[in-house]
Amino acid sequence: MPIDTTVSVVTPSGSIDIPIKGGSSVVFIGANGAGKTRLGVHFERHFMKTGSLETHRIAAHRSLMLNPNVVPPNLEIAENRLRFGRDTATPQAKEVVRWSQKPETVLLQDFDHVLAALYAENNDVSVTFRTQAVAAPGNPLVPPATKIDKLKAIWERVLPHRELVVLGGNIKTKTADGTTYSASDMSDGERVIFYLIGQALLAKPDTLLIFDEPELHINKSILAKLWDEIESARADCAFLYITHDVEFAGSRHAATKYALRSYRKEPSEAWDIELVPENAEIPDDVVATIIGSRRPVLFVEGDGGSLDSSLYRRVYNDFTVIPVGSCDQVIHTVASFAARSELHRVGCAGLVDRDGRSSSEAAHLEQKGVYCLPVAEVENLLLLPPVFLALAKALQFSEEDAQSRLDALRTFVLTQAGQQIDPICIRYTRRRIDAAMKRIGLTGTDPIALDTEFKTAVAGIDAPIIFGEAKSALNAAIAAREYEKVLSYYDNKGLLAESARQLGYNQKALEQFIGRALRSNENTELHTALGVVLPTVTPRP
Repeated sequence: MPIDTTVSVVTPSGSIDIPIKGGSSVVFIGANGAGKTRLGVHFERHFMKTGSLETHRIAAHRSLMLNPNVVPPNLEIAENRLRFGRDTATPQAKEVVRWSQKPETVLLQDFDHVLAALYAENNDVSVTFRTQAVAAPGNPLVPPATKIDKLKAIWERVLPHRELVVLGGNIKTKTADGTTYSASDMSDGERVIFYLIGQALLAKPDTLLIFDEPELHINKSILAKLWDEIESARADCAFLYITHDVEFAGSRHAATKYALRSYRKEPSEAWDIELVPENAEIPDDVVATIIGSRRPVLFVEGDGGSLDSSLYRRVYNDFTVIPVGSCDQVIHTVASFAARSELHRVGCAGLVDRDGRSSSEAAHLEQKGVYCLPVAEVENLLLLPPVFLALAKALQFSEEDAQSRLDALRTFVLTQAGQQIDPICIRYTRRRIDAAMKRIGLTGTDPIALDTEFKTAVAGIDAPIIFGEAKSALNAAIAAREYEKVLSYYDNKGLLAESARQLGYNQKALEQFIGRALRSNENTELHTALGVVLPTVTPRP
């Protein structure tokens, strides 16, 4: 019978019903200590008590020791050992035997049971097929696919440069160059993929499958494909994922998602849970992070793996910093957030590169909750005098030496900007034209009206004027040696390399030093200097 039920979970403000349906999935996202594993145990216990739904839970704390030489018992015993931890099917004993009365913390050691059940099912299907072939000689029979055959096919699609070689009582792995090695010598990733596919395929029909930390040991590049394959192979089952990985949660596009913020054991169990609302304007993983946060959110440019993200997290430590890509994406996400009343309890703001914006343009963005850096590229914050001098001091330079090196850096930047003034202003003009095009709002109701409206809007964008004004302003700033203003136009990430050279470092070594300093709990002069040059951000409700 197809799965269609609900589970009630107690929260501090009442109960919430979680729908469980066959062919669909539910994702709970929460930080360490939020009670994720205990919630998985709650679901398993609920259905064990009611007996209304077959449930199979795979713990995050699991052994990946693989012994391909296990000797399988008969299929019924093999499946019982996998599901209940004993030879007989006794659901009441599952918590005592399979989980050793510690379902939240025990190390799950059932890889041998997975292999034994796969071997046993393979044997049963093979013997049945042989019996049918002997009974009907001459009839062309097609060998049925066993579960280990299906596992092999999925495993090889997920890991296309590897092949599983299934023998009579053993499994080997073959590489693209023909080299073979025992399955016991697989990498952690190869083994866990085998294990998770096997667990899913061996589950009874119409089972609720609960996977705690489904992303563990799996390369992110193949994570989504693996779970797409597993869900497709078990379309009869319901999937419940418990994870702290918002990227994985976002990959489950059709899943219902909940943010899990905290767990309370006394006076009775309760979880602080909130539904992650669907909205095409803000990606699911970003919404999940917002919902799970207790601090206001700061949307920034970038991808989260760069030095600037570490810098923002350290300076704006009262915010949850979320990189969302380009400048336009930051502005768009802040606007989308403002339209979502259910997210307003945390507040938000945005932070973008200056890109030569005028004071009036920056003020206009600030009214929308988006703040501008004082420089065209975030890396060039480290070239600003207060920050450069703080860096020099941290590197044990004297004040006089540090000031001399700053003067040399200033001269280099002004000279380079003067030599590259046309390319700088062309790039600036491109950005201004792109921004103006995106602001065109067409309201015409017929093709001719739209065409007229569009041409009128485009005619108002004068590239030579934009270029000329930028060049005039930049020339004046260079002539007046207005170093900070030049950096607001000069979109050259490579200037950091010159800053490093002035301090006796290469760029990579300086970035590593800065990264270590930013991760320090000490409130150093570098942190103070960055706080001085970065805008003061006020979250909008």
